[in-house]
Amino acid sequence: MKIQIYGCRGSIPRPNPEMARYGGNTPCIEVVSSPRQCDCVDGDDLGHLGHRIILDLGSGAVDLGTKVMGEMFQAKKRQQAEKKEVANEGGGESSSKNTPTGVTFAKGEEKEEPKKNDAVVTRKFGGTILLTHTHWDHIQGLPFFVPLYLPQFEWTIYGPRGIAKSLQEILSGQMQHDYFPVRLGDMASNTKYQGLCEDMEKGFWINGDVSTDCDHSTSSIKVTSKYLNHSVLTLGYKLEEFAQIPLPSSSQQHFRRKKRGVSMAYITDHEPFDHALANGGFTPRDPRKPNCTADQYHAQFFEDVDVLVHDCQYLFSEYAPGSPASKEYWGHSTVEYVVEVAFYANVKQLLLFHHDPQRNDDQMDEVLLYARELAEKLEEKCGGDKENVRLKVDAAKEGDTYDLDPYAFLDENDVSVDGDVAESKRDSIRHVDDDISPPRSVNTGQQCVLLGFYESASGPIRDMLESTANSPKVEVLQSRDELLRFAKQNHPSVIVLDNRLFGCTGFEFCKVIRTEMGEWGKNVPMLVIACPGEGQRARLTAERLSIDDFIQGPYSPSYLFTRIQVSLLRMPLRWRRAPLPENESERLDTLKSTGLLDSLPEERFDRITRLAKAMFKVPISLVSLVDEDRQWFKSNQGLPGAAETPRDSAFCAHAILTDDIMVVPDALQDDRFADNPLVEGSPNIRFYAGCPIKVACKDESSKMPIGTLCVIDSKPRDLSEDERRALKDFGAMVEQELANDG
Repeated sequence: MKIQIYGCRGSIPRPNPEMARYGGNTPCIEVVSSPRQCDCVDGDDLGHLGHRIILDLGSGAVDLGTKVMGEMFQAKKRQQAEKKEVANEGGGESSSKNTPTGVTFAKGEEKEEPKKNDAVVTRKFGGTILLTHTHWDHIQGLPFFVPLYLPQFEWTIYGPRGIAKSLQEILSGQMQHDYFPVRLGDMASNTKYQGLCEDMEKGFWINGDVSTDCDHSTSSIKVTSKYLNHSVLTLGYKLEEFAQIPLPSSSQQHFRRKKRGVSMAYITDHEPFDHALANGGFTPRDPRKPNCTADQYHAQFFEDVDVLVHDCQYLFSEYAPGSPASKEYWGHSTVEYVVEVAFYANVKQLLLFHHDPQRNDDQMDEVLLYARELAEKLEEKCGGDKENVRLKVDAAKEGDTYDLDPYAFLDENDVSVDGDVAESKRDSIRHVDDDISPPRSVNTGQQCVLLGFYESASGPIRDMLESTANSPKVEVLQSRDELLRFAKQNHPSVIVLDNRLFGCTGFEFCKVIRTEMGEWGKNVPMLVIACPGEGQRARLTAERLSIDDFIQGPYSPSYLFTRIQVSLLRMPLRWRRAPLPENESERLDTLKSTGLLDSLPEERFDRITRLAKAMFKVPISLVSLVDEDRQWFKSNQGLPGAAETPRDSAFCAHAILTDDIMVVPDALQDDRFADNPLVEGSPNIRFYAGCPIKVACKDESSKMPIGTLCVIDSKPRDLSEDERRALKDFGAMVEQELANDG
């Protein structure tokens, strides 16, 4: 595995002479699998061609594209020479062993020795592209990556699989006519797009090229992925390459893949889950305890890798939580955090990456020295010698290369007929404890959603699911026996049952799935829509059966659609519907008694929201009333034309559950709201603060929360104590106006 850096700058390209040593291009790394050839035991020569993998397509991809084009032209010249040799000399051995890195054979073709007057075998060029996410600095090189424009190339582009848009749709956005003269569809290469989810265990094998005498893929690189903590859906990748030992031609298998190899992890655009760890203090997971923190889980992903490329954009002094110039919530790591997690994860070499665009070469030198000092202190803290630090720390530089050879521990005496290999004595080679599964490709088959619904009620959600990119198959059934039969035969990806159709037998169906259908039945996501009146007992039953979501009360098609989509992606749903208050019936009666719902705008309320909008310097201020299945705006500053939203997407439905004000500094970091359509789409809520509005109930025995006075911003922020008191004052002004009506 050869790693070469083509771009390591974060956020924006910096063609600055003061940044020339480390480079100004945004992220792009080339990884090429080992081209080493291993002689088969019985003497056959099974060559292995290196496969090219590209990590991100920032501005560094422009230079990489130039290199790839040069290799293609060289290979073309070599092919022409081979043809001439075949024509003039009437045969001879092919020089395909010398084919440059990145050359692949067309799918289904065999590598054969040229015969007299035969054309030299046609080769395809290309490889695999792994995108961490689609922020501009990670894809801005795509329109300028020349190999995507030529039909001689074949590429597979992987990236995070979104909820609403396909990867191809997202990438085409920066190439729309308003921004770029060429569209994504005009690229002539044979390019496939594939969305990925988190998969830290099985992963997938990069499709190897048919470079042997058989139809057996010689893929040796395994890819696993993990979600990172960033402002958009972002994946980190781990690449592991394993030595492959050819077996005798009499064997049913062509290769034995060894349980040891070399590895690298690529983690960019990631912020500590626990922001307090930005200044250090990380502790490794205690193996005696079953649970771990999100940051320990993060470190576990790249445990023992040979090379870790990790976002280190800030120092803690720059991250500076609470300061006016704070970089908190910007989605990036600090040097202090990364050195610690890398050290405790037993990483062999750390490459500081995603350099701050304002940091020049001399400042980068200082950051690197500081990072090495931190590693030395950790070594001393653990009883080691600071002169012999286990963690080697470097900073990524454009043009730097790193070679990791999975065959380094082999010699001609190590290989036996059954593929066993003597124990390695080289510390630089990673040992993998888990069994290596056979090569498998990414599952691109169509997913299936099974709905146990009344046919008339299934229309809206069915239409939403079938209108998405990579739409799943949707099967709607009403009979319990039909549902069980379909589930057993087809193993759907998600099951959704409406207990209004099935009653108590819905839980019986779930029990059969969980207990009688093997591993699939134990793990398949199941969502159950509650019957009216089903209470705590039904919820406890749902928990006992590991129902993923027991949906009580009114819900919108948008909520159910998102819930199904994240289940298909095997992602946790980061959108929680507010539970109903215990006194919901009385609260609704109180709200309706005010006569405010669906009434005309009134200046007395608009005056308050205008003042709140100006004082808090926010684009939106509302008086929102929380009805049975909606929130309705009595006063609306900043959302022109909007009168209401579904209740299950209303922040205010959560705010009425508390006696104090509710503040959400950053909705993307809050599991109650991150997947909410009001966060993912317009008005793109990041900050919310709401003060409950209470009025006396009919008998005046108590006050009921009927809605909120709230302020909203599309940027993350927080409120000072003075601002919190001021928001309460505005809420009291609304309550006073309502009291005057009485």
